[in-house]
Amino acid sequence: MDLVAGAVGSIIGKLGELLQAEYKLQEGLPEQIESLKKELECAQTAFLTVKEVPPEQLDPQVRLWAREVREASYDMEDILDALLVDVVEGAAPAETESRDGLLKRLQEKMANIAIEDMKKRLQKVSDRRDRYSIPVAVPSPFTKLDPRLVDMHKEAAQIIGIERTRKELIAMLQSSSHVHGDAGVSGNSNKMVIVSVVGAGGLGKTTLAKAVYDELSPDYDCQAFLSVGRNPDLVQVFTSIFFLLDKEKYTAIRDVKNLQLLIGELRKFLEIKRYFIVIDDVWDINSWQAIGSALHRNNNGSRVVKTTRNLEVACGDEVYQLGPLSHDNSKKLFYMRLYGGEGKCPAHYPEEASQKILDKCGGVPLAIITMASLLVGKSREDWFEVCSSPGFYRGRENKQVDATVWILSLSYYDLPSHLKTCLLYLSVYPEDYEIRKDSLIWKWVAEGFIEKKTGTSLFQRGEEYFHQLINRSMIQGVESEEEGIIHGCRVHDIVLDLIRGLAGEENFMTISNDDGGTSSSHKVRRLAHHNRKLLDQSHPDSRHRDMTQLRSLVAHGCDITGFVLHPSFKLLRVLALESCTSSDNDESDRHWLEHLGNLVHLRYLGLRGTKVRELPEAIGDLKLLQTLDFQGIGHMELVQLPSSVSLLTRLVCLRFDMTMRVPDGFLQKVTSLEELQINVHVLVF
Repeated sequence: MDLVAGAVGSIIGKLGELLQAEYKLQEGLPEQIESLKKELECAQTAFLTVKEVPPEQLDPQVRLWAREVREASYDMEDILDALLVDVVEGAAPAETESRDGLLKRLQEKMANIAIEDMKKRLQKVSDRRDRYSIPVAVPSPFTKLDPRLVDMHKEAAQIIGIERTRKELIAMLQSSSHVHGDAGVSGNSNKMVIVSVVGAGGLGKTTLAKAVYDELSPDYDCQAFLSVGRNPDLVQVFTSIFFLLDKEKYTAIRDVKNLQLLIGELRKFLEIKRYFIVIDDVWDINSWQAIGSALHRNNNGSRVVKTTRNLEVACGDEVYQLGPLSHDNSKKLFYMRLYGGEGKCPAHYPEEASQKILDKCGGVPLAIITMASLLVGKSREDWFEVCSSPGFYRGRENKQVDATVWILSLSYYDLPSHLKTCLLYLSVYPEDYEIRKDSLIWKWVAEGFIEKKTGTSLFQRGEEYFHQLINRSMIQGVESEEEGIIHGCRVHDIVLDLIRGLAGEENFMTISNDDGGTSSSHKVRRLAHHNRKLLDQSHPDSRHRDMTQLRSLVAHGCDITGFVLHPSFKLLRVLALESCTSSDNDESDRHWLEHLGNLVHLRYLGLRGTKVRELPEAIGDLKLLQTLDFQGIGHMELVQLPSSVSLLTRLVCLRFDMTMRVPDGFLQKVTSLEELQINVHVLVF
């Protein structure tokens, strides 16, 4: 799937398959299909030029044309898929026995509805553009970056310049000059110390806090490191703190939703503890006041580190002001990312160009790393082009942040189109969320974002995309402590702001949360809910959105009490409800999946951490289903998979817990499995 061209490539492939298939098509229909295919191929060729030009450099009329064709392509694909699934997958058994009967239905529908409508819509868009035609400027070619599939998550920013700041922060936590300190120091040394690390986005506040946490936390009774972010769900924040401090205590309170009760329980728990807690990425005073009120200020030598961009949030604490890297450290980081060492700029890349580029980065590690990733493998001319471009300053926070946004934008527009699409999909996740690599890739596969490559599975191809995004510093790899491999990623909040803005402009993703989120006047094709009450589609607040062409529905940390899958979600490809809650006493919760069997296009079904009492027999109707992620759906209670799951012969990924019971012989019938995960044990076929 191409962000610029939409589903054009997908439709061309499907029309080609239809022409090549052993169907005796109605007279005249092959010619109509071939004509439509050629029309789309011409549009695809034009897109090859359009997608190489940053949107702000395109003529507005060209941008409008591209958007209209893209929107039309999605509608065409929906029509084509609906027809094919209706005929091939959804026919009654008696009809299935008659191939000629099915083909006749296909011919009639394709000839009388789909093909003619598709051609007319394309023609209207083309005519409108021709009336106001302006040629598309061809950009100067850039040398594409070579794929670097090594683990780049251990960026040089964790080494360069951090030794001094780490020592200074530790000294502040331990210094008796602040009338605070560790056990063994006289006076008031056992009082709790709170230090706020304050600085602009991209300076490395989280990296510094994590380095200090890793060094000091083993000496404390209990410890926790968690990110808060904008618009936090404070109930979820407190349950996460309990989980990190004491898993047994977390089990006892995991279903508590009363914030005051949680605050009281945490104060009581910490009263006699010597604890070390890092509260990362706090944006507003109210959130910190709620969290801070639960951190018992005992006399056991406890320590708290808080990171924030807002100096007001740090009021009353010791403050460590984090500034940009020095010029020397900026150069070291820049060259280490480019060449793997601290050497000088190669002779054929003038020092003058490097200096100008570093000046644009303003000593911000995120900007330096991103710019270096952009320049890997580039020519001398490309360096000069980058350092001569003006950038922009929008006055949002300060010039350092604006320079970082500009650099990230350059890096984004340099991505191949398929990587752009995969990156924008990450806007579906909440801020500061740790995204599991495997789940993300299977969602990409379900959405059709992964290009096929001979000799490589779609998942392996998706891993290549994932590593390329890490190499280009658009996402940050997360390594598992036990196995030492990258198992997930995070998206820096500056990057998240960028891709959410782009996703909204292109009607690629609609975000919904308790603060309103992003809304769209267009048809909603991908919808993400974060930490809110999930409304039934019949609710008045949901009626203004056209959900009939919804392809992805993803919810994180939402209340699904009373929610029912709507029959209109018939084109859904991804359904993922993670860590959602419901009322144990509401009988309707047993029926919210009752229309699941209508989602005949569904490829990905994920209910991780969302309690499910029963799964309908109709799950067997999801013949195209590729991924089932059922880990944690029983909340330690037994859940029985219905016998109909044995009909899901296209499953390639299956995850569940030991509390789930599967039908006899099930694993022998799902012969396409590539990944089977039961609890923490993974088998790869």
